[in-house]
Amino acid sequence: MRSNYLFLIGLAGCSLGPQVSDLPIDAAIPPDVAPSTTILPPGSAVPSVGTNPELANQIRLNDGLSDSALMMNNGVVTRGTGKANGETVRYWNFGPVPLDGTFAVAAPLYVLGTLDEATNVFTPLPDHLPLIDTVCGDIRYSPIRRVINVAVTAKYAGELITSTTALGQALDLGLVADPVPDGTYVNMPVVLPGTLLEVGDPMSFPPLPAKQVYGLGYVVNVFELGTSLGRQPLRNGSALIGQASALQSGVATGAPPVLSTAVDPQPVFQYARPTVAPTTMPNYTPVTTEVTVRLANGVAPAAITSDASLFKRSASGAITGYLVDNVAGFTVNTTTNDLQLQFVEGSP
Repeated sequence: MRSNYLFLIGLAGCSLGPQVSDLPIDAAIPPDVAPSTTILPPGSAVPSVGTNPELANQIRLNDGLSDSALMMNNGVVTRGTGKANGETVRYWNFGPVPLDGTFAVAAPLYVLGTLDEATNVFTPLPDHLPLIDTVCGDIRYSPIRRVINVAVTAKYAGELITSTTALGQALDLGLVADPVPDGTYVNMPVVLPGTLLEVGDPMSFPPLPAKQVYGLGYVVNVFELGTSLGRQPLRNGSALIGQASALQSGVATGAPPVLSTAVDPQPVFQYARPTVAPTTMPNYTPVTTEVTVRLANGVAPAAITSDASLFKRSASGAITGYLVDNVAGFTVNTTTNDLQLQFVEGSP
């Protein structure tokens, strides 16, 4: 087995199944070989993940979305409202992002394309979907997807590569070259077929359908979020982690007056909406840890519209202190979520 399978698939010690050399691409698929885990001939029909009840239920249980809210909104993922850098912002909540220690897990997104060796320009194939390795509920699933370019070779003739097993076979057969990470990532949560995304007033901007990728031998539905200004670069191989403050009012109410433990429905985000494309350093992240902030005596949540009104931060973004006029105290929580700000109305 090639050593780069460990990088490619991340399943050291697992079998890759029948090798391409043992199973010609244009041969009939034996009954004991799942068609979805081998290289498929050009034009093959690839089933939707929704045709697998077990996988569909796994996605439903682990997609970070509220089934009741989706039902109430006719399958549309709606936006929340928050504040960042002095302005009101809209955002989508796709639930927890797994961590590996203090870093956000970044699962692979394989993009097949052609490489111009003279210019070193990689161009994605227009007729082959990107490939992911996991769906919600799988080990190491993450909506944060590091982009890995896979250049096809002269031997490639339009075959469909719909699983990481098939990608390993294509590598052995010489249909593709070694995968090369491009140093960026995409926020790409998996959703059930038919799920829509609210992007604005439905009269002006109808909810958007999901995009499609290949995964586990199926067509899988995903939303690609926050790429209108280009993909964010990884920092030291990982996605940047930001914070969002859940504000508890410093204004006591009732008789006798007491401070509520409820948090204001509008979180205050550390990172604002970017207005320019990132360079070699990230200028935004959807990966967000919640910070519960008790506001100072007499300060109401409506008075706070930016992270700078709450905290002092280092150049790396770490909290180094807080503004005592506005903050009585704070707690950094352990849950990290995919809270994607909407950059432009009408766009994901």
